[in-house]
Amino acid sequence: MALNTEQFPEGAGSIMQAADLFAQAHLLPHAAHWGRGFFDRKALFEPAGAAGLMGLQVSREWGGLGLSFADKAKVLQQLAKIDFSAAMALVNSHNVVAQLAQASPQTLAPLYAERLMRGSIVACTALTEPGAGSDLGQIQTTAIRQGKGWLLNGAKTWIINAAHADGVVVYAQTQSGSGVKGIAAFFVLADSPGFERVALATDTALSSMGLGGFRLTNVYCDESHLVYAPGESFVDIMAAINRARAYVAAMCCAMVSQALSDVRAYGQKRTAFGQSLDQFQGWRWQVAQAATALQAAELMVGDACDRIDKGLDVQSAAAQAKLYATSMAQTHLGALLHAMGAEGFLDRYAFLRHLTAAHAASLTDGSTAMLLERVAHELRFRPGAG
Repeated sequence: MALNTEQFPEGAGSIMQAADLFAQAHLLPHAAHWGRGFFDRKALFEPAGAAGLMGLQVSREWGGLGLSFADKAKVLQQLAKIDFSAAMALVNSHNVVAQLAQASPQTLAPLYAERLMRGSIVACTALTEPGAGSDLGQIQTTAIRQGKGWLLNGAKTWIINAAHADGVVVYAQTQSGSGVKGIAAFFVLADSPGFERVALATDTALSSMGLGGFRLTNVYCDESHLVYAPGESFVDIMAAINRARAYVAAMCCAMVSQALSDVRAYGQKRTAFGQSLDQFQGWRWQVAQAATALQAAELMVGDACDRIDKGLDVQSAAAQAKLYATSMAQTHLGALLHAMGAEGFLDRYAFLRHLTAAHAASLTDGSTAMLLERVAHELRFRPGAG
């Protein structure tokens, strides 16, 4: 299989060390360059595969590590400290491996799992459309029966890894008017006739995410590449979205943690008016506020991860963790950049990339407005509630 799990005898502890080494060796030297739009997938996915990072929650039967969700989130935090966008690219391809191993262990996993975990091929999940974001019932991409397979037609946009994915899990509507009950999932190869990539012009700070879209024109998908039959996809989608909200929140915490580390070190060595910055009360309070907000966010993330690992309902916990963590990152990354002064704009620091990532994170897997409605619903603040 893709990974020799014997190299990680201590489980999560050794993969955390591997993740840190990978981040220092492969993300730190490239992140600023990638942030100017010069991304090279071979410099990311294959080294990540060699480091074991593409099989975090894939079972050991398939050559993965079989980690808990909480440990997976900790690994992603190690990566996000350096490059949030690259970490998002890796976890999205990883998630497809885990999905295929669980949903299609006899058919699709034997064909693709090993190469995906090696990083020699890359995958993504295509849900968002030009006219349908988080409202899954509005998906317009169609899948119509054709012999022993399906014909797919439609468009997807704002998809992570779309620019370089070799395989795509496409969600499509199989029965007009059926809402989420008719949605099915298909694993589509990017070299299929009728499959066309659509580029997106985005801020280059997000270039390692490989954001883009697809057009599908009579793309034939064999029955063997059906991941979830009509009616089975919705539960999988919602569970995946809740997990993503939790790890995105964790990664936002990681960005602020790295910023705090940089600011504290800078505050000890930079002098002004005869004393170091950390001797000024106003400067210290600014840093203390960020540290306090980070601690609160980490507690919320920890609760959400724990609920996921225990199989408990996590909708509200994940929504609240992401709401707070993204807002916290947007606020305090900016404040900590000011605490660094002009030094914070240098490429050796990630402030500018992380600020962009924090705003992108607030739109990923449910916008802030949508998550606020989720929380309000739990509080029974909804139309018609008594």
